[in-house]
Amino acid sequence: MTLTRSQTGKTPKRTQPEGYIETPNRRVTRSRASKSPEYSEAELSSSQMLDSGKVRRRRDADTVEDDGEREMKAVEITRTNGQADSSEMTTKNGVEYTDHFEFGGSWGVLSMMVGFPLLMYYMWIGAVYYDGHLPRPAQGQSTEDFVKHLGQLVYEGAFPSVKAWAIYWGFFIFEALCYLFLPGIVVKGRPLEHLGGKQLTYRCSAVASFYTTIIVAVGLHVSGLFKLYTIIDEFGPLMSVAILTGFIISFIAYFSALARGAQHRITGYHIYDFFMGAELNPRMFGILDFKMFFEVRLPWYILLLVTMGAAARQYERYGYVTGEVGFLLMAHFLYANACSKGEECIIPTW
Repeated sequence: MTLTRSQTGKTPKRTQPEGYIETPNRRVTRSRASKSPEYSEAELSSSQMLDSGKVRRRRDADTVEDDGEREMKAVEITRTNGQADSSEMTTKNGVEYTDHFEFGGSWGVLSMMVGFPLLMYYMWIGAVYYDGHLPRPAQGQSTEDFVKHLGQLVYEGAFPSVKAWAIYWGFFIFEALCYLFLPGIVVKGRPLEHLGGKQLTYRCSAVASFYTTIIVAVGLHVSGLFKLYTIIDEFGPLMSVAILTGFIISFIAYFSALARGAQHRITGYHIYDFFMGAELNPRMFGILDFKMFFEVRLPWYILLLVTMGAAARQYERYGYVTGEVGFLLMAHFLYANACSKGEECIIPTW
């Protein structure tokens, strides 16, 4: 046993004041392995490993139970959602009805159908008559007079003339012919539940249509038969024709679906159903699919042609094309080209 210096007398013991009570030592609880000196180090290690193995197995079991509970909850949620979705759908006379609304219902979609064309006219007026600024009432001009002034500008500069109808519908018919007769690939769509699993076929000829459109447009411009900057000069009337054409085709598609009994998943509210569409896959004569045709050809080809017209106008006036217009021309070409090349990739997303 080791003796301390105080016990040998070399260092005097510390004196304690009178009445001092020593704090009792804290009892430390130790494991049985630490209190038993007869256990060897190997036995202690093995016992600790067994204990840790039991803890690990308990933790693994708890994890499995937690995962199982999560899976059961996920299944219950999925079943609940499926029941909720199915409860929203009702069938009357073979037509599926739903009570699910988006965009604020009938009032919301009506506001968009009226507001977006008005916004287009407002932005066009600002670009043409206000040097790119927002149209605002003049000093002392009342709101009523300002609105009448805007209407007069639209009537004078954006009236849907016969020339605009001929240009737009000529392009429309040309693209439809390209869709039907130019080479491409035929892709099967996803199985449609409401048609008994039938898969519709889609013609994907956008690549050939894209380059044919560019070649024909450049040829018409160079020959003088149709200058590309005519699109810029007639932009207001062409915009009016495009808006009217959209409403006309929508009316035909909607009421045609009702007449043929081809409506699917509608609400019974005509304004909302007109905006959302009554027929799931509208087609003209069973060959020209409206969704496929309008997805790429009309919006992005028209945007590219407008940019080409702006570049042609700059070159005709100044003898060069500015960097800004050149950059937009490159960007719109690349985007329309990418959309055309990936046209068949759109079908699985429907």
